[in-house]
Amino acid sequence: MIIWHLFCQQAFGSVLDSAQTSQLAPSSYKVKIVESSELDYASHAYYSALLKLALSKTEDPIKPTYLVESSGNLVQERVLRQLNQEGGVDVFWTVTSKLREQQAIPVRVPLLNGIMGYRVSLIRQNTLHEFNNVRSAPDLKRFVAGLGHDWPDFQILEHNGFTALGTSNYDIIIELLKAGRIDYFPRAAHEAVVEAKSLNDPDIIIEPSVLLYYPSYMFFFVSQSKPELAQRIERGLNIARQDGSFAALFEKYINFKDIEKALKLSERTVLKLNNPHLSEATLEATASEAQQFEVVQ
Repeated sequence: MIIWHLFCQQAFGSVLDSAQTSQLAPSSYKVKIVESSELDYASHAYYSALLKLALSKTEDPIKPTYLVESSGNLVQERVLRQLNQEGGVDVFWTVTSKLREQQAIPVRVPLLNGIMGYRVSLIRQNTLHEFNNVRSAPDLKRFVAGLGHDWPDFQILEHNGFTALGTSNYDIIIELLKAGRIDYFPRAAHEAVVEAKSLNDPDIIIEPSVLLYYPSYMFFFVSQSKPELAQRIERGLNIARQDGSFAALFEKYINFKDIEKALKLSERTVLKLNNPHLSEATLEATASEAQQFEVVQ
C-alpha cells in the first residue's frame, strides 16, 4: 500500500512506505483510490495529482488528508460497485454516463477539459490502405471496433450504428486487434499517443486520417456514503480552475496542443457522433467545455 501526503515540499508529496501507515495521525483523513498499473501509470499520475491538488485547496491543517492506494481489479464497473461497499475505494475517475451517475456521486468538473471525446484509432499496419478510403460514417461502419463492454464508448458506437465487439479488458482488445478479430480500437487522442509508444509494436499504428468526435467527459466519482467528500473535491477543483493551478497541471501532464499537431487532428476527416448517455445535469455543467478546441468547429 502506498500513501501520499498532500503537503510535502517536493511536487505533490513524497512516497511513504507501508511501515509508516500506522504512524499517521489518528485525526488524519484517508481517501482510498485505485492503484496504478504499468498500463495506466501516466494517466493515474495525472488524476491522482489532480485529486491531491483539489483536496489541498480545501485542506484542514488540523486533519491532514492522505491518498491511499488500494489494490484491486481495474475493470471499471467493478470499481464503481466497490465505491459503495465497505472497504472499497472512496474516489474513482472514469468517463461519465447516466447509469454511472446513479451508481456513485459524480463531481461534474471535467478532468480533461473536454478532450476525452476526440478519438483516433489503433489499427494494424497492414490494413492502413483500407482506412485511407474512409470519408464518412457509413465507410467506417464497414469495420469492426473493439472496446471494453462496460465502457460508455461501446454504447455510444452501437447507438450510432457502428459494429463493436465488447470484451473485458484492454489487453484482450489488443490481442483481438493483432489477430484480426477487430479492425480498430478507438482511443482518446492523448491515450493513443502514449499507448502506441508503450506497445512498441510496428504492426500496430495510429490510423492517420479519421477523427471520431462525441461529447465525453472524465469525472471523479465518489462513494454515495461520502457526499461531503464529493462537495470538497468539487470546491477544490473549481478553486484550482480559478487560480490557474488546474490548467498548469493539465499542461504538465497532457500537452494537448502538441498531441493535436503530432496527430494532425485538424487535417483529419471528422465524424461526429451523438452521445445519448449524458444526463441533463452533466450537459448543463459541461456546456462551456463542449468542443472548446478548434479541431471540430
